[in-house]
Amino acid sequence: MKALINVRIYDYKSYHDKSYVIFDEIIRGVGPMNLFKKEGIDEIIDCKNSFVLPGFVCGHTHLYSAFARGMSIPFNPTSFKEVLEQMWWKLDHFLDLDMIYHSAFSFGLDQIKNGSTTLIDHHASGTITNSLKTIKKALVDDLGIRSILAFETSDRFNVDESVIENKSFIEKYKDNRVAGTFGLHASFTLSDKTLAKVKENLNNAGIHIHVAESIKDEEDSITKYGKTVIKRLDDFGLINNKSILVHCAHVTDKELAIIKKRDAYVAINVTSNMNNAVGLPNIKQMKDLGIKIIIGNDGLIQSMPIEYLNAYYTAHLKTKNPIGFSLDGIKEAILMSYEYVSKLLEIKLGEIKEGFVSDLLVVPYDEFTPLDKNNIFGQVFFGMFPGFKPKHVIANGKFIVKEYQVSEEFNDKNLEAKKEAERLWKIIIKEGSGLKFNS
Repeated sequence: MKALINVRIYDYKSYHDKSYVIFDEIIRGVGPMNLFKKEGIDEIIDCKNSFVLPGFVCGHTHLYSAFARGMSIPFNPTSFKEVLEQMWWKLDHFLDLDMIYHSAFSFGLDQIKNGSTTLIDHHASGTITNSLKTIKKALVDDLGIRSILAFETSDRFNVDESVIENKSFIEKYKDNRVAGTFGLHASFTLSDKTLAKVKENLNNAGIHIHVAESIKDEEDSITKYGKTVIKRLDDFGLINNKSILVHCAHVTDKELAIIKKRDAYVAINVTSNMNNAVGLPNIKQMKDLGIKIIIGNDGLIQSMPIEYLNAYYTAHLKTKNPIGFSLDGIKEAILMSYEYVSKLLEIKLGEIKEGFVSDLLVVPYDEFTPLDKNNIFGQVFFGMFPGFKPKHVIANGKFIVKEYQVSEEFNDKNLEAKKEAERLWKIIIKEGSGLKFNS
């Protein structure tokens, strides 16, 4: 077993100074330093002037987007759909299993370095079969973190193959580190025939789908089917208490009522929304209605603390009120992400207490204003999150980042990823201009 000593423990519920944490895969003991005993401890790490926090959960990411970083292709979109057609659909179309592995590994490692120890990924690629197994190998088997995975079923792809990939992964992989949800892209790329097929194969799994990211998604659903996106999904019986509905930037009051009734989770991704100029979700309204909000990065950036900051500030912009959304709302979203993962993986995650899994961050912090249990989250949010960089990252009881460093083996795989990214870029430039997409 290992021990972190002289720590300040904060898990968004309670705060303890001058404490210790004893752990292997599970937290075995927590208490004040005057009660610490080193007998039976194999390694002791002195964490003076540091906080121990639970590892972050990224509530929605696209690991395949790693290879978009620095990619230069013709790109002059005038709408959100053109953003997809000119960049993302070209990128995912040509991904093979080697590219999938290395994009997942490298972007996964990048997010780990910034404190994320559980990633909820929403994958898309022209190579469908075994794509989720490949991502599992990168994240769970090789990097050692937790993940919840899904493939974006869409009429852009082979629907039968996509359904089988989701269903088989959900059925085959379920333990305390990995699980599956049933992935769907978005309403405007899913026919009624496809949604019916998904329902036939869902077997009470949760769906993971983009919803009303752009107003065009809602307009398409109303024009084609005479109903809003959430109503359409609900009429097929697809929304349940394990479902993740991503973005929800343009949902109506009636749609919010359905989300609340079905006890589903909404994953907001405001940095991506701003980047794509599609609008912002009304997270204050969602919170006031008691809807479960979690926060993701949509595959855009590697830092969940930046997403927490942006969610808070954009909520003020949306409400036109500098106190229109409180820090408690962000704290609740962080806690809700632990609730979701704990439910799907059947573990205790997100508290630094005996019996909870050991997904932990050690972060140095020297405050220059008085700190106590009443202002602790404000100190973390405004003082720690803007330049967040954990000294140690521990997942399932093992150090992935230690003294700000990862293993040489992990760094070497980034060199392999560079080669795969370059190979992908060359293929896109050579073959991407003639692609036509069904949607």
